[in-house]
Amino acid sequence: MAVATLPLSTLLDEIQASFALSKTELARLFGVSRQAVDQWRVRGVPGDRQEKAATVAATADLLSHQLKSERLPGIARRPARAYGGMTMLEMIERDRHGELLERVRAAFDWSSGS
Repeated sequence: MAVATLPLSTLLDEIQASFALSKTELARLFGVSRQAVDQWRVRGVPGDRQEKAATVAATADLLSHQLKSERLPGIARRPARAYGGMTMLEMIERDRHGELLERVRAAFDWSSGS
């Protein structure tokens, strides 16, 4: 299912499953408590967090189509030079999710010849 068609609460489930996150880790990505994540699942992701949820889910979706899904959690936790020595999850925590998505897209863009 395409990310754009998923309800925002389902995006949280997709993010959590793709990166094999605990509820605490998922909450940390968004800078909120575990209880807030539970409320989001019932009431929906607040407007000020929707873009981030959609971007992170799009990153997970792209990675899951390019890599073996069972490798994704480990890759997301491994520091990389491409991310300034940070992990993908650290980039997301620091609200650099848009930059991360662009870097992941570029990494799998073989049409540019670079």
